[in-house]
Formats: sequence, structure tokens, C-alpha cells
Amino acid sequence: MNIPAPKDRLADCIWLPRILAKARLLEKGELPTGYAERFCHPTGLDAIFLKHFNLTREDIVSAARKSDAEAAEWFRSRAEGTSENIARWNEIAVNIGRPGYPLAERFPVAKETTYKHIDSRGMTTVFELLEADDKVS
Repeated sequence: MNIPAPKDRLADCIWLPRILAKARLLEKGELPTGYAERFCHPTGLDAIFLKHFNLTREDIVSAARKSDAEAAEWFRSRAEGTSENIARWNEIAVNIGRPGYPLAERFPVAKETTYKHIDSRGMTTVFELLEADDKVS
């Protein structure tokens, strides 16, 4: 599957191009089953993104129907789309899985279960796991 990397940016926001790409694939019925099952799941990274920006799954699916430029404009036009809030998200995002950040308690479990096919020694964030998984997928 060819989707943007976790740290790729749109509207200077990490994760936005990836979640939009997943929504586009979902709409076309081309998102692999595992990704489709976890898309915007309440316990996953998508949900953390949605909560931070006060978005819903439906908001993202709707935005994904737009071009990247239009989606970026829509995202920035929202009250939560300020440069400051995006910068806060970007700082949180690259640290997800570390102690003191979201998913810290689930990160070791994910390394041993969902991502057991990856040599995750030395990895300290969810983004590191996702980047490694993208390379083998």
C-alpha cells in the first residue's frame, strides 16, 4: 500500500496526509482489512489526532473527497487549525508511545503483538514502528 509516511505533512501538520490517504482508500474499498478495521479506532493514533483537532471520522472522510490543497485549506480554516495547535500536535505526534505521551502503556504490547514481525529493539515511538512497518509491507 502506498500512503504517505507518518511524519509527512500537509498544512504543516504531521499525520494529516496519511489519514486523508487512508480515508481515500477506504472510500474506494482499497484500504487493506487491518487498516480499515483500525481506521479512526477509538484507541489508536487516528483517534488521538481526531481528538486533538476536534474532528470526527466523518470530517476526515469528507475532507478526503477534496484535493490535498482544498483539504489543507479546510483544515487550516478550522478553529483548531492554528499554527500553534498544529505545532503542539507535531510535538506530541513524534513522541507517541514514549513515557508521558499517549499510547505509552500500549506501546510495548504493540511491539510484541501487532508489530512482532519487526525488529523493534531500540524503537521508542509509535511512528518509528509505523515507518519500519511501511518498509516491510
